[in-house]
Amino acid sequence: MSKVATRDAEVITTRLDEIQDRVRQMIKDGVLKPGERVNENALATELGVGRNSAREALRGLERTGLVRIVPNRGAEVRKVSLEAALDLYDVRAGIARTAGRLVATRLEPDEETGLLDLMRQMGDALNARDGAAYHRLNKAFHDLLMAITKNPRLIEFNETIETELSLYIRKGVYTMAQMQLSHAEHTRLVEAVCSGKVVEAAECFESHILTGKQRMLDTVTRTLSVS
Repeated sequence: MSKVATRDAEVITTRLDEIQDRVRQMIKDGVLKPGERVNENALATELGVGRNSAREALRGLERTGLVRIVPNRGAEVRKVSLEAALDLYDVRAGIARTAGRLVATRLEPDEETGLLDLMRQMGDALNARDGAAYHRLNKAFHDLLMAITKNPRLIEFNETIETELSLYIRKGVYTMAQMQLSHAEHTRLVEAVCSGKVVEAAECFESHILTGKQRMLDTVTRTLSVS
């Protein structure tokens, strides 16, 4: 393959990745909702791209579990049931256990500083009762933990699971008390990681995800009781 052809292929791949990222964000923001049909023409117009590019991007998102292609109907945002979400949490907990072990053995000084700074910011958000800020910082905290593992495949698997869970879990659904409990779990996890306690870090991270699963169930129960 010539250098020009290789460069063109790289440009196309990069462009498709950018389109997928924008569609992924539209789904996470609720602009495109679970079960909703995605009109390729409207999407292409919205993003300022060609219909073929929009179609290829949607096909790529099908492989991540965010979208499914229905014969004679086109693409639609996937729906995730409660049962499927619970299964995903169990898989995510296993990933977290491995991640906790790796973080405790691979943490570098600047990464430790980053974790502690995010912990401080999350504490400030809780004190200010700013749930939106806490959720944003919580995402950054978990992303940094996964990055510290320095294991690309583990990071990829975790992102896939989180992406599918985002189809079930909506932003801002947790109470302040639940966020405070989550932050206390973060504190124990960071203490174990920074102390190099490998087994404890693995157990703390796994437990954090499993208690998150219970928080999600409590939220669903609470929501149904007031519906």
